[in-house]
Amino acid sequence: MRRGLTEMLKPLTVFIVGGFAYGLIEVLSRGYTHISMGVLGGAAMCLIHKLNSGQRSVPKVAVRTLLSAAFITVLELITGELLNVRLGMHIWDYSSMPLNLDGQICVLFSVIWFGLSAAGTVLDDIVRAAIFSEQLRLPKLRGGRHSTPIEQPERI
Repeated sequence: MRRGLTEMLKPLTVFIVGGFAYGLIEVLSRGYTHISMGVLGGAAMCLIHKLNSGQRSVPKVAVRTLLSAAFITVLELITGELLNVRLGMHIWDYSSMPLNLDGQICVLFSVIWFGLSAAGTVLDDIVRAAIFSEQLRLPKLRGGRHSTPIEQPERI
């Protein structure tokens, strides 16, 4: 029963952690955030969590991080077109940035999303270990089928 409940609560927990973490990053870097940024952060973290579930090797982790960054960029474009362009909410504006598309996405922030996706993978590992009592897994530096687990101390 407990395991089934934990499995049901995982997506919600991951969403909340991602939304809170990204909202905090926004507040620390810009001084404010918008609720839609928490929703985007939660959605991005759910994808990172899903991608982080498979076998881990350095090339696979790099590809997953790139996929996460691309997904976040697409979400940012869709959300920006809806909220900023159509509804005029002006939550962000990259129109002064080089290589931007309609002021909603730009290359620089896609690179930033890559870095945050890597950080999100680490955060997901921490959530898996601390909240869901899963073993931490490190990517293999050489070929191999499985990652190296790190034993966790028993909980009392």
